[in-house]
Amino acid sequence: MRVTTRGRHSGESGVAGGLIGALPGQIGMATFSPRLDRHGNSVRGVSLFEPFFGGMGLRVMEVPAAARAVVRSHHDVGSGPNALRVLRLQGGIGFAAAERVVQEAMAVPPSAVRVALDLTRVHSMDGAARRVLLEVVRRLTLSGHEVYLADPESIMPDPDPGDGGRVTVVDTVDQAVRPPRGGPAREAVGGGAGNHPTRRR
Repeated sequence: MRVTTRGRHSGESGVAGGLIGALPGQIGMATFSPRLDRHGNSVRGVSLFEPFFGGMGLRVMEVPAAARAVVRSHHDVGSGPNALRVLRLQGGIGFAAAERVVQEAMAVPPSAVRVALDLTRVHSMDGAARRVLLEVVRRLTLSGHEVYLADPESIMPDPDPGDGGRVTVVDTVDQAVRPPRGGPAREAVGGGAGNHPTRRR
């Protein structure tokens, strides 16, 4: 068994063609393909690991804080038809933290028709987390929810939730509870690259 370090990840490989990679607090991943390179590593495994880890911004020397801290609270605001289920997020959001948001969002019951992701306390978000959260918005929309994004600092500018997705961007959660007429809310409807939010009237 040989321990190797290949740029963005650490892994172990053996003559069987197995490759295991782990980043503490982020992700664990394994591949199996018998064809080996001159270092004894799985050729297909390495070809999968390198773009995957690079594209997701996962680096062994850049381990983020515990992902469980990303969801500050998960609660209801208001009552009756204007009731809003709020997922209040915080800190810097990377891939592992975004996965925690997925768990919370998928636990939202169908009865919670209106849902908001509150990014007021989020100070940074990488590209991988952005893609994951936009997919969360898309899935919530397809499940029949009306989705809001409270994003006063434009942490997620020009959100495009993809085919079938829809999100209304507001500056505060209060604006989602009581949407202003002609106010600063803007709506983004999924449809591909270049789809920018438009001001809702």
